[in-house]
Amino acid sequence: MGELAANTLTEGKFIGYSAGSNPAGKINNAALKIAEEILYPKARLASESIELYSNNNFFFDFAITVCDQARETCPVFHNSLNTFHWTYEDPALITDFEIRKQKLFSIYHDIGSKLNLLFKQEM
Repeated sequence: MGELAANTLTEGKFIGYSAGSNPAGKINNAALKIAEEILYPKARLASESIELYSNNNFFFDFAITVCDQARETCPVFHNSLNTFHWTYEDPALITDFEIRKQKLFSIYHDIGSKLNLLFKQEM
């Protein structure tokens, strides 16, 4: 949801990428539905490992981890000026589709709000 929030709720202030510490190999169906509803190109979404972004091929102003277990399992981002952890329970554990979708949508908006606040603080 971080990728979607960064790329759709920050008026171009951020470019978001998303990856997991233990990727499932497929995009959560509720996240796909949200992407469809907000007209985000589903082709841009992928289930990728965080290892892809933690090497020196990428450089970030901000690296933000969001799931509770990610704080313990994520690598140190030496390729980022700032690293933050914003705690959210993993919505993938919610079995009911509509409840999971509502939770993901809430996380999406919360991350967007935090990113916009972060931008104001940094400027």
